[in-house]
Order: sequence, then structure tokens, then C-alpha cells
Amino acid sequence: MSFTALHPELGRIDATLTDLGQGLSWESVYRTRPRIELTCPECGYGVHAKLSPRRTRYFAHDPGRPPHCQLAVESADHHLLKLVLAEAIRHAGWSADLEVPAPDGSWRADVMATSVADGDRMAWEAQLSPITEDDIRMRTDRYADDGIEVCWVSSRDRVPWLCTVPAIAVRPPEPPTAAGRWMVHDGLVRFDYARGRWVQVDDVPLAAFVRWVLGHGLTFHSIGHRYRRIHLPGGNATMRRSASWTTQRSIDSEAKHEVMRQRQETAKSAREEHARKAEEHRKQVERERQRQEQERRRIEAEERRVEAEERHRLFMIEMERQRATREAQRREQERQQQEQARQEEVARRERDRQEQAAAHQWWSGVSAAQLTELLDHVAALSVAEHTSRALPGAIEGNREHAYGIAVYTGRRLYGVVRPCPQSLGQLRTSTRVFVRNAHEEALITATGLIGAALVTHFDLPDHEQTTLL
Repeated sequence: MSFTALHPELGRIDATLTDLGQGLSWESVYRTRPRIELTCPECGYGVHAKLSPRRTRYFAHDPGRPPHCQLAVESADHHLLKLVLAEAIRHAGWSADLEVPAPDGSWRADVMATSVADGDRMAWEAQLSPITEDDIRMRTDRYADDGIEVCWVSSRDRVPWLCTVPAIAVRPPEPPTAAGRWMVHDGLVRFDYARGRWVQVDDVPLAAFVRWVLGHGLTFHSIGHRYRRIHLPGGNATMRRSASWTTQRSIDSEAKHEVMRQRQETAKSAREEHARKAEEHRKQVERERQRQEQERRRIEAEERRVEAEERHRLFMIEMERQRATREAQRREQERQQQEQARQEEVARRERDRQEQAAAHQWWSGVSAAQLTELLDHVAALSVAEHTSRALPGAIEGNREHAYGIAVYTGRRLYGVVRPCPQSLGQLRTSTRVFVRNAHEEALITATGLIGAALVTHFDLPDHEQTTLL
């Protein structure tokens, strides 16, 4: 829920303004068909125009909104207070924009008041959720870095940070409405010169307070340390405040009273000067004793420091020795790993050599005519099974196909012709194998690496037949 949204063509629009700040009517965005694609200025998610049961205009997030959007999780009380502040600012003759972000994203003002006359800006923040003094001071400093004053407003009963930053506590009407009379009940004081104390000003209309602040009739003043006990009206109750909103007249009265008090303090100091001098000699003797004691302690501390440095030096020597040992162990481990890798590479090459030798021996007993005969049988079988002729990818086998000849139907591997038994581990277990006869089939299946169901033989003779002419 927010009072502002981003129009796809006009940019930022404000539901609290009659023309939405862009010369638009509410009906142009509320329940229109086709719907205007409005987005949240905070998270960029889709929003749509809505009316509350009290006919307050606002923008609600579409279903599935991101959980981190701050505008979406703000309470109804927060939105109501922002609306009240915006109306008070506009009644004071200033323009009010809601949910205004900093260009660099360092802050986002609930309501930004802008002077029509000179363009001065002041942020008004509705702070209802708990916040630490450090956090609210940090957020105030971000505004100050951009040359913007700020006033924090809370409707909570207890506001622990009220004098930490420029702030007030307000009391809403019953029931809380934007049109009701909101009152400032804490955060505004006046100085009673006759009694030399600050007195809280209670039940000031919020609209009047906003008008006075924007008109520079009120200033957030750091109260002198001796005057921080604020008296509440109608009794003897007090509270402590280190800063509060007040008039320049009260600030001047406090300064005048402080001058008078300091004159009285000066007279009192003169009466005490004689006694102070009488005490000075005794204090000098005591200071000398303390100096000697401090010197003794300094010498002892220096001795302890030297001992600590020596222990540290020995510790660092031991640490360096351990580091060197670890480094030597690491290098030895690397050497062993390299040696193991070298031995594994030698073993791999030897296996490859043996497999290649076995493959050469495996193929040495098959003539070109026998190979052609076998490939023709495989091609005929593939046509019978798939109506597609199996063709060899390359006549020379490779290790990937166990030094057999891979045949393909189109781009799909149909099988491998005469893979070498010693290299069958390179084939996938689902690969079909084609051999000349039962003898070769037995050599293949005897390895246990290829199932008999995947081996096909064509009962061809071991030796090339000759034809008598």
C-alpha cells in the first residue's frame, strides 16, 4: 500500500493530489480497461489504484509482491499519518510529495515539503515502528548530507528517541481520521524565565505546528545541560529532554538566564578561591606522591612489556619453524603426487601400447575381402532391421570403439564391427557388436564385458575362401 506510483508515460503520480500531480483524474487510473501498467516506485512491482473503506485513494501491490518492499509492509496507521502530514504541509502553503526517494537511494522521505517561494525542502517522517537512537540519527544525517532538514513524527505513547533528532509525538483523534484534529503532545517547549526552567507546551494542533516550523517560527534547539529537566503543565511532574522544538524567543530567554546564572557562579567562585588556594599545597604534595607512584608503575609496565616482546619473538620463531616444516611436507607431498601421476601415465601408455598391439594382432588375420564381406552382412542386417544401411564411420578403429569399426545408420551408432577383446572396457555396455563367426563371438563374450544378447555373428569362415575357376 502506497500513495505514489510510476505511470508508464508520465512518471510519478500521487493519489493524495486532486490531479495526481500530473493533470490526471483518479478515474483515468482507477478500474480502467485496459488496465494502465502502474509500478511501485520502491520495488518496481505492479500496483493498481484502490479506495479504502473510508474512500481514501491509494495504490496496492498486485498479488505476488516481493516481501522486501518497504512501501508494501507499511501499516495503515503509518499511511494515515503520512496523509495528515501532507495535508498540513499543503495548508501551510508548501507543496507536499509523498514517498520521495533520494537520487542515490540513501533515503526515502515519507512526505517531502517544498517551498513554493524559494524551493527549500524539508522531510517529514512518520515513524511508528521501533527504531534505535543510532539508526534514527544515521537516517537524519543522510538528510543533512543533502542539505535537507527533517522532522520525525510518532503517534506512539512512548518515544525514546524524541530528543535525539528533530521530532514530536502526536495524539490522533478518536477514531483516527485524516480530517480529525491531530494534536502535538510532546516535543514542543517554552522557557519560563522567572523560574529559570523549560515547560512543555501541550495540545498544539499538528497543522499549526507544521505551519510554524515551515515558517521558521520554531527551531529544534539543543537545551543547555542545566535546563534539561522539563516541567509538565498542571503539576510538579518533570521529564528530561536534551533537545526540543521551541521559539527563538525562548532560546534567547534561556541564553539570558544562563548569563545571569554564570554571574552568580562567578561570585560564588570568588568566595571559594581562598579556600582553594589553602588546599592547593596539600594537593601539590599529593600530586608528587602520585607522580612517583606512576613512575614506579611505568617502570614495572616497561619491564613487563620487554618480557612480553621476548615471549612474542620466541613464539614467532617457533611459528616460522612450524611453517617451514609444513612447507617442506607440502613440497614432498606434491613431489610424491607428481611421481604417482608420472607412473600412472607410464602405466596408461603401456596399456595403450598393449591394446594397440593386441588390436593389430586381432586384425592381422582378416583380409580386406573378409572385412568387406563382414561389413556387407552388417549392412544387410541393418537394412532388414531399420530399412537403413549401416555405413562405417572410418575403416581404421580407435580406442573409443575398442579398435573396432563403428557403423552408423544416419547419425546414430548402429554398432561396432570386430572390437578387440582386450579393449572391450572402452565400449558402453549397451553397444551392439558384430563379428564373423561363433569363434569370435566366444572370444568377445568370454571377457564378461559384453552380454551375449548384444553380439551378432554371421557364421563366416575364419580363413578367406578361394574359388576354383
